Amino acid sequence: MEDIAPGTRVFKTGDPALDRRLRQTFEGEIPQRKLWALDVSVSGAVGRPLKVTATPRRVRGPEATLSAVEIVSSINLEQARNRPLTEQTLRDQLGRLGGTPFELDQLVVELQGDVILPVSELNRMRRALVTRLEEDGTESREALEAVSTLGQIMSEVSQARRSEVPMEGSELRVLCRTRAQVDAALDAGVKQIYADFEDIRLYSDLVAHVRSRGDAEIWLATPRIQKSGEAGFFKLIERAEPHGVLIRNLGAIAHFRDSGIPVTGDFSLNVANPLTAGFLKQQGLKQLTISYDLNFDQVTDLLRAAPPSWFEVTLHQHMPMFHMEHCAFAAFLSEGTDFTNCGRPCEKHRVHLRDRTGRDHPLKADVGCRNTLFNAVAQTGAEFFETMMDEGLRTFRVELLEEDATDSARVIGAYQDLLAGRRSGEELWRTLRARSQLGVTRGTLAELPGKLDVSPPNPHFDRFP
Repeated sequence: MEDIAPGTRVFKTGDPALDRRLRQTFEGEIPQRKLWALDVSVSGAVGRPLKVTATPRRVRGPEATLSAVEIVSSINLEQARNRPLTEQTLRDQLGRLGGTPFELDQLVVELQGDVILPVSELNRMRRALVTRLEEDGTESREALEAVSTLGQIMSEVSQARRSEVPMEGSELRVLCRTRAQVDAALDAGVKQIYADFEDIRLYSDLVAHVRSRGDAEIWLATPRIQKSGEAGFFKLIERAEPHGVLIRNLGAIAHFRDSGIPVTGDFSLNVANPLTAGFLKQQGLKQLTISYDLNFDQVTDLLRAAPPSWFEVTLHQHMPMFHMEHCAFAAFLSEGTDFTNCGRPCEKHRVHLRDRTGRDHPLKADVGCRNTLFNAVAQTGAEFFETMMDEGLRTFRVELLEEDATDSARVIGAYQDLLAGRRSGEELWRTLRARSQLGVTRGTLAELPGKLDVSPPNPHFDRFP
């Protein structure tokens, strides 16, 4: 060590703590996804075999029920002297279905008298029952294991679209990132508010505050990315007891599925076609935010292919340009390396990245220390509002970023006028000085005016305006 000068860069070839964390993500038994619930009946009497009948009922994907499967014990039941078979005993033995797509649900016991059967025989019957269900039931093994096929999903979406009843009126929802913005939305009479705060520890107080202000609903946004070991973020959101949750990743769908809290899918779920929409609706999402990858014509196609009531579109926002794991706040505003030693400069400073044209693009950190860079110029789809209303869309969103209370009230009021018919879309986007565009692009193909330039490319050509 004496030969190594102070300040020399040293690289670790191994980190036991990191190794343990990584192993937790892939080691151990992977639980089998439960697709079928079993309704089981058990009957028998002394001197007769035990009969177990199971009827599978699908609990994931489209509803379906398969024919019952019956298993009979190889030995007869005997009179029990001290430990007869009970409903709890049978549930414990027959319910050991780990590693299979089945789970025991209803159990009906119709035993005559106090009877007993060896545990080894009950185990054999359970294994035989699973084998029959998986391999030689009335339906094929593929039918048992299959989730919804693409054709089934599309059929359900088309049927739902045909039966859709047009709704009257429209609804404006507002996404807020500060308490001042929330108060501005409440003062404006907004009935559903999304909260996307950097510090989700503030959510409990925020929910209580909104509930105390009247009948407005407060929905809390999850982080955009969830990694192993970050389920605690979801638990904090759940403990805040919001009216609903804005889901931004698939892990959040799994966590909130059985929570009883309504959920809506955000743009990051990338709902760009009716197939994706149908699949996510099957997962229990109340509504879906249309993907930012779609231009206006593609949004219209989606509204014609699936029920418009499924969707919400973001009319006003500063478009997120990229989302990254690297935290610029910790890298440039502290001597630390992560949230444990950086001092949380993101809570004290506003940071913008200036491009070559002089525009300052806001940078925001989330609870996972990931950074999102937002476009300096807001964009609006107000120009397309009336057409989307004609197609049946009724739910629209405005996203605030760094607006103070006054600017928040001005933006919200402008869009309330738009939805009420007091202001045209063209007038609104010119007043707000926003870019008139829906999504990240107007389209992948466009006919440009004038003569097509086919000259060799300039090696110094700058692709950004």
